[in-house]
Amino acid sequence: MKTILGFKIGLAIALLPCTGMAEERGQPQNIWQFIPVASSAIKSLSIDNLDSSLLTFRLSNENEYINFYTAEPVKLADGLLISAIELRLSKNRPAIPPLFVFSPSNQCITPATVKEHYHDLSMTDYPRGRSENEVTSFSTPADINGQKISFSFTVKDPDCLSRVVIAGD
Repeated sequence: MKTILGFKIGLAIALLPCTGMAEERGQPQNIWQFIPVASSAIKSLSIDNLDSSLLTFRLSNENEYINFYTAEPVKLADGLLISAIELRLSKNRPAIPPLFVFSPSNQCITPATVKEHYHDLSMTDYPRGRSENEVTSFSTPADINGQKISFSFTVKDPDCLSRVVIAGD
């Protein structure tokens, strides 16, 4: 498991305390600090600059349009494990924004807790009765760059956050 995450130098510096260094350097202590740091970092990611990332992404799949990457889990200072990390980057259309997905593990984050940190959420997906793995998702409005953050909860565990998606329109 990796204990340092970064998409560019600024993010790496923000996350240095994951390695046990002093907390005053601004490292995200929890998911509520991690999300905006990750959101900001992925805005400028592309296939061309992925190699400068400090997080080691491995190409896991591809099609004619998209490269699909994964990365090792990251442990935040509060003990939360960021796992099932995925990144999707367009191969030939730089205007298509990156999509970043992760699952918080080893701690339960309730819908009420999400709403304490993100007040203006709207329901953007709901279960259709086909599987207990289907999700109810709540998303933020698009920011100035068109980026949204979605929080998903599965039918089988509706009280614990299962997945976070950061993506542009």
